[in-house]
Amino acid sequence: MIQRLLTHIAWPVRVLWIFVALFQQSFSVGTWMLWTVVALSTWILHPISLTAVRLSSPVVFISLIAQLPSEEFGVLPVAVATAALVALLLIYTSDFGNIQVQAGAYGNERRFLLRIPVSLALPTLLTWILLSALFVVADSLFAKELWVGGSVVSLFFATTLWKFAPKLHRLSLRWLVRVPAGWVIHDGVLLAENLLVRSHNVVSLRLAPADTEAIDLSGMTYGIPLEISLREMTDVRLTPLLSKVTKTVDALHTKQLLVAPSQAQSVFNT
Repeated sequence: MIQRLLTHIAWPVRVLWIFVALFQQSFSVGTWMLWTVVALSTWILHPISLTAVRLSSPVVFISLIAQLPSEEFGVLPVAVATAALVALLLIYTSDFGNIQVQAGAYGNERRFLLRIPVSLALPTLLTWILLSALFVVADSLFAKELWVGGSVVSLFFATTLWKFAPKLHRLSLRWLVRVPAGWVIHDGVLLAENLLVRSHNVVSLRLAPADTEAIDLSGMTYGIPLEISLREMTDVRLTPLLSKVTKTVDALHTKQLLVAPSQAQSVFNT
């Protein structure tokens, strides 16, 4: 039953999110805007939708939690907050992430979302906090009819969003892709150019052993990565970020690679 739920994970998210709206009377205009962004993103599956839903849904949930004390933790407000929490947890699962990125696939390809590098976790969180704070402050000022202050903060929010949204969205564009010719590591964050590994050049694809000496293209992350062993030496071009993390040069010649899909075991089922 759990596996079946994960296979159709977008549906419980949609139902829970609608439940949040049906019994909600105290949302501000701004919170309703974010609720709508999340709702649309659960129906229009795409990597862009993944970025939008994961940036917006936590703000809606925090808004619900902030309202609980004023509503004396009634049964219905708590139920609504719980529904939002469950939806939020589902949104951040690897299953939900993978159906979003796969929806934008071209032809006969299978995409596997890559795990976020540890070095980017804190900067990403701080950027989200900044964007969320600016949005909430602007929304609060408009609610109090402080139009000038709200407009100024909204301008700061729009400028910050314009600058950082593309960088945050790049995390949704990091995939290991199975294509007819072999495998592609599509990662504009850590690789200077996408890496195509042709099927005839792959000796083995397995969960990496603890003593692996493969070049780590995951940027150091949690979970067990995949080890790809090749027949021939392959050129790999790294971004400055990955060069710094791996403490190596920006161009490597290697026969073993490490990548970290969010669902490593599913790769073997393609």
